[in-house]
Amino acid sequence: MSKEERRPWWDEVPIQAQGDVIIGTVGDQARGAAVGKNITQTVYDVVGEPTPSDKAIIDQQLARVTASLEDTRSRLDATTASMAEFQLKLLHGELTKTEDGQVPSANTITQIGDWLLDSVPELAESLAGLFATPAVGKVVGMAGEVAVKWVKGRFGGTGEAG
Repeated sequence: MSKEERRPWWDEVPIQAQGDVIIGTVGDQARGAAVGKNITQTVYDVVGEPTPSDKAIIDQQLARVTASLEDTRSRLDATTASMAEFQLKLLHGELTKTEDGQVPSANTITQIGDWLLDSVPELAESLAGLFATPAVGKVVGMAGEVAVKWVKGRFGGTGEAG
């Protein structure tokens, strides 16, 4: 049956169908397509080096970690809370090195990450979300194998924590 001979979609729906019926057509070259209800989708390009546009994504994820710290602040002693805020600023500086010629420090990323996870375990979930972001993955990749192994080890993948 050619495209011209195809029946309309509503003729294709079985009579016994109840509730919402969702029918979609997705082309063979589609990327990141979704058909359904209440779908939230974010598509990231995980290949290649970090780009300046990745910085906005990283900023957004770091803002979530900072918000988690603020939610936790009342349960922390003042020194730990201040130090955590300082560490997040340092981490922000490393993870937003997305311009040509900028190289993030694996040692800085891993030391800050270890301190935050060990000193403020309430941030573990938001930090996992941060490091699971493909834009952050590109930066971690640029920092080198030590950083990649650390992320895998600290957030449940295979590898060794450094």
